[in-house]
Amino acid sequence: MRRFLVIFLIIPSVLLGQDSLRSDTTCLTLGEVIKMTLSYHPIVKQADLLTLSAEAVLRESRGQLDPKVEFDYDLKDFKETEYYNLLNTTFKIPTWLGVDPKIEFQKNSGEYLNPQNFISPTTDNEQIAVGLSVPLGKGLFFDERRNAIRQAEAFSQIAAAEQIKETNKILFTIIKDYWNWYFASKKQVLMIQAIDLAQNLFDRTLIDYEYGEAAVVDTLQAKINFQKRTVDYRKATLEYELAKLNLAKHLWSENLIPLELQSNVLPDSASLFSPPEDNSIKAAIEFAMTSNPEISKLEGKREQLDADMRWARESLKPQIDLSYSLIDAPIDPELNSRAVEFGDNYKMGIDFSFPILLRKERGKLQQSRLKLQSNEYQLAQSQIELKNDVLGAYAQSIAFQDLLVQYQGVSRNYRRLLDAEIINLQNGETDLFKLNIQQDKYIESQTDFYEAFTKWEKSKAEFYHVVGFPILGLSNLFGIVTN
Repeated sequence: MRRFLVIFLIIPSVLLGQDSLRSDTTCLTLGEVIKMTLSYHPIVKQADLLTLSAEAVLRESRGQLDPKVEFDYDLKDFKETEYYNLLNTTFKIPTWLGVDPKIEFQKNSGEYLNPQNFISPTTDNEQIAVGLSVPLGKGLFFDERRNAIRQAEAFSQIAAAEQIKETNKILFTIIKDYWNWYFASKKQVLMIQAIDLAQNLFDRTLIDYEYGEAAVVDTLQAKINFQKRTVDYRKATLEYELAKLNLAKHLWSENLIPLELQSNVLPDSASLFSPPEDNSIKAAIEFAMTSNPEISKLEGKREQLDADMRWARESLKPQIDLSYSLIDAPIDPELNSRAVEFGDNYKMGIDFSFPILLRKERGKLQQSRLKLQSNEYQLAQSQIELKNDVLGAYAQSIAFQDLLVQYQGVSRNYRRLLDAEIINLQNGETDLFKLNIQQDKYIESQTDFYEAFTKWEKSKAEFYHVVGFPILGLSNLFGIVTN
């Protein structure tokens, strides 16, 4: 009867679960961790700055098309004589096509005025010229400011891809650290169960020894087993604390305040990712080939190189800039309408330049072609590597899923053997050595099961990370709209 009572106390300790061991605990789910990360993590916030920076660059480049007002005023007055009084105001409107309208207002007077600046006193020395400037050669179809805008637009695509890449990277890291914490937690619970069983067995052996039903060597073996379980528990506790600290470094609240995981907070086994299926692989590969952040960055770089090469080709043309302005037409200084007569009252200028050998221009064009070709090679290589990575991540997820099922069966069977061995010990049909072996096998199989589970969860997240879905495909879960 005494043995039965002792064994009755032993068996529940083996069957204890995590919830019963820590009744005052609270769970921190992976979804809650991801939500905090997207809201407060410094790296995510830093990644958001990339798109803001790209918007600023694009705004700056588009500023080259902003209307501009220029104002020049020169005055010389010496010994009560006004040598000259020159006022020149210009309003220019840069356009995307390179044809820039402009309006000039001049008011010139003085005793020693340069003849070319003379304006008749009949109009109060005022004059208005309305005209435009047109590049007839270099810059007619593409110019430097259009190149800058194209570059900035492509940079916006690159920055958006980089933001997705950096956000996904930190999310994937956090997910791996979370499941490492989960695995360490489960392993610690196994060690708690193991040390509890070893303690009960040691106490039972001592009682049996006192009644002459166990040898001294049995008590020594039980003590060694208890000591070994204690060491294993210390190691598991250390691994758990390190894993918890490793995850805690990712937890932030508002105003960049770091958070700590309290001792009663434990991980949860709920998954955020559905396992990839055969019918989704084709769509995933198609998405990765066009929208993966690395591919998007290379395509954005290609657009920049295309713009560079187009400007390099344009630079081979001669510089021929024509400007033509009507004087006091179609309006005069008093803002009265005037008839337009192109043959009278006008200003016209032509600027021409052309490098004879074009070595600078041809060298720039050649460099642009080589860079573009290199980018195409890199894009092709990245696409084939990405395709293989997606297939590899899918195969890995399927393999871990199969392993999980096998390990679950193995663990369940070893659990039955351990329970049976405890009953055999009660009936005197076995010894502590065999029981320890079965317990070791059970702990090993259960550890393998939890390890396979965590690897499976990591592999599911890795699949979405490799494909390159924004926020690892969790946008709908958290109500986030992505482009």
